Amino acid sequence: MKVKSIITKVRGVKQPHIQENVKVFACKDIGSFALVREPNNPHDPNAIAVRLGKLPLGYVPREIAKDLAPEMDQGKNYMAFFEKRNESPCHDTVGFTIRIEEADANPLIRKIK
Repeated sequence: MKVKSIITKVRGVKQPHIQENVKVFACKDIGSFALVREPNNPHDPNAIAVRLGKLPLGYVPREIAKDLAPEMDQGKNYMAFFEKRNESPCHDTVGFTIRIEEADANPLIRKIK
């Protein structure tokens, strides 16, 4: 799969420990995030976490991860870049949208074993 750029909302942001991180770190000042494979994730063997260092910020949607995960497992690297915050005056939950792009060998992208 040749990926030019994928724009998507990050999933899993409602979990309390993740929501705290999203409210602080999901912003244009941070800019980029690591995409980390979680092949042993009990909910999805294709799971790809969105992280800032070791801080969890959510997950790439399942329908996108199913295509990217095998490529990441073969050594292809991807990065996530901040696009926008998703907020509503009617809800306390904050989400965010990322742009996924192929990256050259990047130390921020690694596979969790």
